[in-house]
Amino acid sequence: LIANRAEYLRHSTLNYTVQQKQYNNNLTQQMIELAAQYGLIFDDNDFSFVTIRDRIRCYYKSYVQSLKKRGILLGYAARKAGLVSDNDIEVSASTAGKIYVPNVLT
Repeated sequence: LIANRAEYLRHSTLNYTVQQKQYNNNLTQQMIELAAQYGLIFDDNDFSFVTIRDRIRCYYKSYVQSLKKRGILLGYAARKAGLVSDNDIEVSASTAGKIYVPNVLT
């Protein structure tokens, strides 16, 4: 999740557009697959795809909130505060999302 932080925050600036939804879904799928590669399987009774996606979103939300307390605005908060131009939004919306899967040593 740390490796994908900047890209996730770029998408959060879009305020839940189709692009952000697709990115969030793709990121969630990649994280599930990465966990499976290391033998970590989510119990279907407790962790649906949506539940896992929501936990990932909460991780990033906590990160943004902790920075906001220190006076640093990121993502949609920066857009709402007028720190991101309409042109920046258009460029960001037209840029495909990248998901980084770090090499993990076992």
